[in-house]
Amino acid sequence: MSSLFATLGTAASSLDVLQQAIAVVQNNVTNSTTPGYVTQTLELASKPFNLADNLVGGVETPGVQSARDVFAEQSVWSANEQSGFSSQQSATLNSLQQVFDVSGKNGVPGALSNLFSAFSAWSASPSSLTAQQSVLTAAQGVASAFNQTVSQVQQIGTDNTQQLSSSVTQLNQYTSQVAKINTEIRTSAGSGSDAGLQAQLYSTLEQISNLAPITVNFESDGTATVLLGGQSPLVQGTTQNNVSLTTNPSGSPVSTLSSSDGHNITSLFTQGKIGGALAFNNTTLPSIIGDGGQTGSLNQLAKGVADDINGILKSGQISTGPPAVPGVPLFSYTASPATGIASSLSVVANLQASQLAAISPGPPAVANGTASQLASLVNPSTAAGMIGNYSFTQFYGNVASNVGQQASTASSDDTVNTNILNQAQTLRAQVSGVSLNAQAANLLQFQESYQASAQLITTINTMTQSLLTAMQQVSG
Repeated sequence: MSSLFATLGTAASSLDVLQQAIAVVQNNVTNSTTPGYVTQTLELASKPFNLADNLVGGVETPGVQSARDVFAEQSVWSANEQSGFSSQQSATLNSLQQVFDVSGKNGVPGALSNLFSAFSAWSASPSSLTAQQSVLTAAQGVASAFNQTVSQVQQIGTDNTQQLSSSVTQLNQYTSQVAKINTEIRTSAGSGSDAGLQAQLYSTLEQISNLAPITVNFESDGTATVLLGGQSPLVQGTTQNNVSLTTNPSGSPVSTLSSSDGHNITSLFTQGKIGGALAFNNTTLPSIIGDGGQTGSLNQLAKGVADDINGILKSGQISTGPPAVPGVPLFSYTASPATGIASSLSVVANLQASQLAAISPGPPAVANGTASQLASLVNPSTAAGMIGNYSFTQFYGNVASNVGQQASTASSDDTVNTNILNQAQTLRAQVSGVSLNAQAANLLQFQESYQASAQLITTINTMTQSLLTAMQQVSG
């Protein structure tokens, strides 16, 4: 009789373990699409069987085992860092590329072409008021083209800075969330292995990796220490360290990031969306419109155009007199700071078409000498009309080509890095993700085992009732 009761206890214990296993499977299925969740498996172990020592065997569980692979997670984080950087770079550089016309028909190159054509027509008819007015109109077009181009580039920079600020805010929110999860892990004993908390933690870490390069160390109590670039702590236990952004468009660098203790950590953001936005603000943008450390190619070009044209006109004469009337500048701009040259470029206020100096004083004086020099700037043979070894249009073409090359590289990198990220996420899913087919098979197996154990209990109950009945009849 005692062996029947022992067997009954074993069957009941099995029912409890199998019920836990079924609950784990159901939880897996329910959370199969939950970000950061991985397959959980209830471990099963045999109890000792030795009837002489009253060990009747059965099944027990040491606990729930997680299928999470930290190496696979780290591979996803690494790929996500690169994807975040290239996606941010691709978006801003493609927008910047749209500003620079390479056809020569619009924007700065189109305006310069119109001005050179106006100079050529003027040189053919130096006393023509119509030709002179065409020069003024074309010059106004050049100034407007520079102004507009700078404005468009600055707007892209403003948009990028807003994205940078938003990304920094997100980073602080995510690291705060990690600190809260760490607090919950420490507060609740054993919660470091809780599947729900682990899903939240790893999902948040993946979000962080898209914004910045991180190294994650897991402590013995299950909490995560998050280091920016492997150096500056973003999360230590239950403490979160905020990152702050400072932007100064006229400074060098334009944007800087600081830790909560005031240290400059800008150089640590080499990847992620924040890294991509920083690279655009601190490297790409200043090379074009300048910053506290450089003039910028657009300002350099605007200054070259204005100075060379003004120099030629000022060397000429409006009239030979007597007395001779010297030429006057065509363009004006604000020279200080140098980063404001292109944005402030304009035709000299109240300049009249008749004030354009077409005469080269010689000797001998040439009626269209100055106008001819200006017309030759389209294909210069002297230092006038050139920046370094390039004509104005060639210099602009180099700037546009460089932007286009950067945009093309960023776009290609974005495609490659997106594919690498997808592959890493797919591999992680294969290693530790929830397979509904596998869970269905497990559920069927556990249900059948549960039914078999239940049937065993029913059989033991019937046998027990029969024995009790037989004993009552004997005793009666």
